[in-house]
Amino acid sequence: MTAALPRARRQTGFTLLELLIAVALMAVLAVLGWRGLDSVLATRDRIVQGSDDLRALSATFAQMEDDLRRAWPVRLLNLPLPPVAFVPEGPDGAPGMQLLRELPPGNATVPVQRVVYRMRDGVFERGFAAWAMPGTDASGGSAGPAQRMTWQPVLAEVRDVQMRAWIAGQGWVPAAALLLRPGVATLAGQVTGIEIVVDRRDGSRIVRVFPVKD
Repeated sequence: MTAALPRARRQTGFTLLELLIAVALMAVLAVLGWRGLDSVLATRDRIVQGSDDLRALSATFAQMEDDLRRAWPVRLLNLPLPPVAFVPEGPDGAPGMQLLRELPPGNATVPVQRVVYRMRDGVFERGFAAWAMPGTDASGGSAGPAQRMTWQPVLAEVRDVQMRAWIAGQGWVPAAALLLRPGVATLAGQVTGIEIVVDRRDGSRIVRVFPVKD
């Protein structure tokens, strides 16, 4: 009687088909993970951009409100220019808002500052410089060269900025109708309110109304 031969042990492992299926599943999971991560990063970028835009808008309107509040007392100085006026500062003579504002205590040598808001190349800018009576300097002596404005961008990606002024007895008047030009009468000295409409390039519109009076 012959002894039974031992049966060959079956080798364990992955077949080629199983490996291909595993690789395909890993590829699908990697694509899904990449899309999810890309969506999270894109959402984060939009939130950061929106937060930066909101911060810039808040800072711009806060600065403008402070400038207008400090322009109101300047009317008591009886200067040859109104404290709030509109001047041709933008491209093609588009109106910009000019303010003569009172500086905080400690700036006695230059008590009045000229501030201009204008649109230029898709950027809303704020310019400022010391202001003195025509023909005199801040200390009462003879005036030197006109002070050069220092410009700072306050809002980018702006398509257009529209401005109106509240005139007692007339209501809202567009800035273009109140441009302060030599020899042209203006009602800018009677301005008691300002409306600013900012049209952004993304299609959004922001409207803000500022009182000029205390």
